[in-house]
Amino acid sequence: MRGGIKNAEQQIVTISNLSLPDLMEHWRALGFGEAPRLPLPLLQRLLAQLLQEQAYGGLPASAVRKLDAVVIEFGKEACAGPSALSPSSPFSTSPWPSSSPPLSRGAPRPSRPSPLRQVALTTGTRLVREWNGRTISVDVVGDGFVWNDVRYRSLSEIARTVTGTRWSGPRFFGIAGRG
Repeated sequence: MRGGIKNAEQQIVTISNLSLPDLMEHWRALGFGEAPRLPLPLLQRLLAQLLQEQAYGGLPASAVRKLDAVVIEFGKEACAGPSALSPSSPFSTSPWPSSSPPLSRGAPRPSRPSPLRQVALTTGTRLVREWNGRTISVDVVGDGFVWNDVRYRSLSEIARTVTGTRWSGPRFFGIAGRG
């Protein structure tokens, strides 16, 4: 068994140095099928987890059942009714029957309150976020935000400038969370 662990450790070191196309090819070569379309750092972590599960073993079946039960219960509480992927759904991987009937086609979905809450920002507040080794420090001013001596109307504009992709500014800076 020790050889499998040593091999997993070597594989993890190897995948940390691969480009995205090389990592996707390595994923297939290891027998995991087609790699999901994910950013490189996330794909590296996922492959490392899969290799560790092979070497050390995954979660015990009892732990998986408990986690499934928690997810099912959370889904019921969050929706105040059955979720779209209830345990009796044909898309469910859970072996347990649902205690509530599935939604019928065309039935109205239960309304959910928004899970996000906004934090009120006052002038003078400084938001700090680390992104790819850079520290992003944004000051809240009366009519917007200042980053690198440039005034922006929204946090989303700053997040987009920093990352090069569309982001929710409040989520990027960690000020929109579960309510």
